[in-house]
Amino acid sequence: MGHMELVGQVLQECDEVMIAVTSSQYNYLPMDPFTAGERIEMIRAAMIEAGVQPDRYMILGLENRPNVATWMAYLRAALPKFERVYSGNPYVAMLLADSNMQVVHPKMVNRSTYNATDIRRAMINGGDWQERVPPAVAHIIESINGAARVKTIMESDTNPTTH
Repeated sequence: MGHMELVGQVLQECDEVMIAVTSSQYNYLPMDPFTAGERIEMIRAAMIEAGVQPDRYMILGLENRPNVATWMAYLRAALPKFERVYSGNPYVAMLLADSNMQVVHPKMVNRSTYNATDIRRAMINGGDWQERVPPAVAHIIESINGAARVKTIMESDTNPTTH
């Protein structure tokens, strides 16, 4: 729900929004329990549900790179042209500070309620996570048994390469 609020803010200021699904190479991990394809499907379903016209957004998967000093050059090569980045993440702002990229710090809405870590924790503990994501996203997570997946991942002693 927080991400959808952010999209609404961006679309008030811009004609279109590009949503980069980062860490697309990671999945079935504590921080990234869903595949990039599943995340893209969730975003698309939420956009359709919210009535956002398809010509106003694009959703792209984007791998993270270990050399974060060259991250902006990688973004420029991997994505269509963009003029600014909207992010409430101070780490992202720091990485882009030397690249002359405008970073807009959006108004964060109910960040404690819509925090992804807390939502995953609610999935593990049988809490009310469905109210904290768009209904279309809850439907997709339920259809892939996502809450059980998150619980299995978090309870596992298997430790694959993480980021």
